[in-house]
Amino acid sequence: MTQSYDLVSRFKKLLLASGLLLGSLVATASEKLVVMTSYPQEMISQFEAAFEQQFPHYRLEVLWKQSNDALSYLHQHPGEVDVYWTPSRQNFGLLAKQGLLQTLDPAWIHAPTSLHGTLLNDPQGLYAATEIAGLGMVIAPSAFEKAKLRKPQDWQDLANPALQGQIAFPLPSKVGFATGLIDAMLRGQAWADGWAMLTKVTLNARFIESGSTFITDEVASGRAMVGLTMDFFAASAIAKGAQLQYRYPPIVAYSPAHVAILQQAPHQAAAEAFAQFTLSSAGQQLLFTPDIRKLPVDPAVYAQRPAGYFDPYAAAMPKDDVVRDVIAQNILNTYFEASLVKHQALLQSLFVNITFARHLKRDAGKISEIEQQLLQPWLTEQALFSAEHVAAFQATQASEREALAKQWSELAKARYQAAANALQALLVGP
Repeated sequence: MTQSYDLVSRFKKLLLASGLLLGSLVATASEKLVVMTSYPQEMISQFEAAFEQQFPHYRLEVLWKQSNDALSYLHQHPGEVDVYWTPSRQNFGLLAKQGLLQTLDPAWIHAPTSLHGTLLNDPQGLYAATEIAGLGMVIAPSAFEKAKLRKPQDWQDLANPALQGQIAFPLPSKVGFATGLIDAMLRGQAWADGWAMLTKVTLNARFIESGSTFITDEVASGRAMVGLTMDFFAASAIAKGAQLQYRYPPIVAYSPAHVAILQQAPHQAAAEAFAQFTLSSAGQQLLFTPDIRKLPVDPAVYAQRPAGYFDPYAAAMPKDDVVRDVIAQNILNTYFEASLVKHQALLQSLFVNITFARHLKRDAGKISEIEQQLLQPWLTEQALFSAEHVAAFQATQASEREALAKQWSELAKARYQAAANALQALLVGP
């Protein structure tokens, strides 16, 4: 009897121990990791599956937040998010300044500090680039063939008057990925020459705001012949059957995405595992997946890239090319929109009148003088990026920036009105 009791007792203990072990394994397997991102489901699902296969004891929980909402959420919910992983350079810079990020292990980072002048990794090591997107041109080849026009190869080709109304152009102030577009279009040229080109492109553009439509849809539908957009948007549309081509101009605007661990990350080990995974060879090669089509930051993984895949590290770097920082790009974008975009209709009418005046054989010298005045920037490069303007755009309050935008717009309008008066005098004269 005693022996039977001992056997039953030992069996119960064994079951209890097994249950505790199983419970421990289940608890370990379900240890969560909270990642905040704005990436689409197609990309997240690929990374989630690969990460959990390599680290089965972690369970990924995704918190989707667009860049505009992410900062306020992180401030209001400290100690809730482990990893911030998204394309938003400005947010990472602000979080770093506010002391809300941890220093990453430098051994995880295999990318250079910068790519063709675009800063990839934080010099203090608080955030690191995980992928790069390139901003170039998506075109409808059949439309160019039908119009017997040369397909654009460079930003300057977009100034062709034959493309009037045919360029889908994202507004930098409204479309996040376009922040570095104007900077890229002007780089490699003298300030005056670049602005003249940009003015001519403005005459051809249809400006697109965030949420109104996709640039690729504008081109695929025939509403535009060319659109300025990120490579992965075009790759996605082409993969779905759109008859489009994508072209990287000689000067590409690169937009890196980053990963960072929050200072109050509640699941430290899981956060480190995920950050390291995004920067590892396995994580980098996932970017080649057809559903993702991003550019890795690790130069070594391009040896495994699919045929025809663009390699930014192999692209020629323009001589003396300098990429403006985010503050300078914001100044440039505001000046561009206040001076050109806001007065696009007036500018277009002025250039129509210039053509008409030439047709009527009016004073050729005076016509050329008016045209050159319209094409030239009325602020020098040095004056635009003055210390005063930089301070205004660094300020927390938007009032100074708004005042500058209003001032620049009024000055531009006065200049255009003076040109309109001079043209009118030419047209009505003998």
